[in-house]
Amino acid sequence: MSVSELGSSANERPRPVFASAPVMLGFAFMMGVVLATVFPTEREFAEVARSQRGDAYSIGYLSVVTRAKPQDAHLRLTYTRELFRLGRWDEALDALPTVSMAPALAPEIKTLKLDIMLARARSFEDDDPRAAPAYADVLTELQSESEMTWSPERTRELARLTLELEAPALAARYYQSLAAIEPDDGERAKALADAGRWLRASGDLARAAESYQHAATTTQDPTNRASYLLASAETLEAMNEPCGGAKVVQSAANESTDPAYVARVTAMMTSCGHVNDARLLGRRLLKLQPDDAQTRSQIRRELAAGDPAAALNLLLPLVKARPQDRNLRATTARVAEWAGQPKVALEHWLWLMGNGYAPTNELALP
Repeated sequence: MSVSELGSSANERPRPVFASAPVMLGFAFMMGVVLATVFPTEREFAEVARSQRGDAYSIGYLSVVTRAKPQDAHLRLTYTRELFRLGRWDEALDALPTVSMAPALAPEIKTLKLDIMLARARSFEDDDPRAAPAYADVLTELQSESEMTWSPERTRELARLTLELEAPALAARYYQSLAAIEPDDGERAKALADAGRWLRASGDLARAAESYQHAATTTQDPTNRASYLLASAETLEAMNEPCGGAKVVQSAANESTDPAYVARVTAMMTSCGHVNDARLLGRRLLKLQPDDAQTRSQIRRELAAGDPAAALNLLLPLVKARPQDRNLRATTARVAEWAGQPKVALEHWLWLMGNGYAPTNELALP
């Protein structure tokens, strides 16, 4: 074929027709839809990655997209979680978004931060020099989180962790926070009592006693109320305020049917010199536990309160049960004299003289 023929053949071909602008725009739109459907966005990738294991996706991809969007808190949280799952503690802490980036995500950010710090600290052996500063960092974070409002379940968890790290004062703060958000009276009272317990352990006795009393006024359970009041009283006793403690717990002791409880409060009354209150509680105790030991203790309390007649009424059954007990006879004789019962006193003195007993000036209390 000659050159002229080629030229004429080329001239005869139809000229190409390009798509119009509307067609091109439609094509671009369709391709965008396809790409959006097939390829995930960073946010979608992050959501998928949450449910996968740490080796089920490319950590490198997350690193790249996170660097591309450093202010995307959601994306950084996902990247941090994957680093956490891989045990890359320091990188995870560096990648964690700050609360200022997304205040609404503050609880999630702080929870993840604490989890990472705790896992990092626990990864060290006890003799590793890095362990102590790592746990100190955990405590610092716990102090920071104590200023936030958490759910009751999370607050309990944080309190238990704080106790694990031997920080009773901080644990008490968490229990006080728990008491402020608990809807149930019983659980709120228990939280206040726990706060009192750890305040006392930390040396803050005054606030501990106050917290126990608050627990007592909060609970509807009489047994728990009595227990909290006694804890408050014993805390005051430890502060060298036994009379204040006895006053706090007296009403509960007057209603209690627990001999050990009444005996404890009776001893507190006696130690602070409230002899009349001790005597009255002792009578209740004797009804609850009518044995020899309690009878003898009550005789002492009646005498201390200046009521020899009541003491004599307790002594006579003892003498009847132990007629050969010379010390008991001598005590009965003297108490009978004090009670204005000379005939009773004479009866026992005569028995003692007939049995070779030499009277002394000492009162042989049973």
